[in-house]
Amino acid sequence: MPSSRPLERPPEWPAGGVGARFKASFVFVVVLGLACLPVGFGFAATGRSGALKYAFLLAALFLLTAQFSLIARMRPHHRISDITITSYDGHAATEVRYSGAQFALLSALVACLAALSALATWDFARADDDVPAAPVAAALTGLAAVFFVSFFVLAALGRLRRGRIVLSQQGIHQEGRTFTSFLPWESFAGAKASYNGTPEILVVAYANAHWERRQLTRVWKLDKLPPVPMIEINPTALAVDPTLLYHLVRFYLEEPSARAELGTDASLQRVRSAAFK
Repeated sequence: MPSSRPLERPPEWPAGGVGARFKASFVFVVVLGLACLPVGFGFAATGRSGALKYAFLLAALFLLTAQFSLIARMRPHHRISDITITSYDGHAATEVRYSGAQFALLSALVACLAALSALATWDFARADDDVPAAPVAAALTGLAAVFFVSFFVLAALGRLRRGRIVLSQQGIHQEGRTFTSFLPWESFAGAKASYNGTPEILVVAYANAHWERRQLTRVWKLDKLPPVPMIEINPTALAVDPTLLYHLVRFYLEEPSARAELGTDASLQRVRSAAFK
């Protein structure tokens, strides 16, 4: 649901929109994906029907990659469920969720890679003796398949997930895709916008702040903790407009008296009306 008032975009962030380089890259990847299909049917027509399954998987891989990059660049208006009320550590809080569409596409990409590796392992294992180094290739692709399948094992164990930002009266809890981080409100020195290829929101804490953090996995390190105490938010990974998120976090940081509404419908109403002044 979009905010009813326009919010001022931080000057540190370049103007929104999709540049010519991104458009060209997007079209190139889409064309590659579509081109895989006639190539696969061409191999099938020559009697190599086994190539068709690889063609379909490669087409899906390219097209999913294009879709993932498009969603990360083109920020849609958030749904009401993307900013909602939740309970965290026994306290009511306001939750801002990471993009579910991005995580679903990422999972689909990894599933394609796992399927490609598993199929290659099967085909190499059944290859004739005249295929050079088939056992070695089967072992390597088998290891790759195990690696990609580990993504879903870690997801099932909760060590790899969609992610969210939780604003409570106690502080800011960040559940990244592969880490957790918490800092109390009184530990923050300020918030600022920055740009490092993509927009970022840095809620910087004092050096001696009590910082609770944990990296959940080192196998799939989709994101990582910052080197110093802070909440580092990459808005392109979230399901909301970056400018809205910037003003939301900064408002509750600079207005201690307003934090009492976190975890209540009043915080959601503030988001809907963009009442951050």
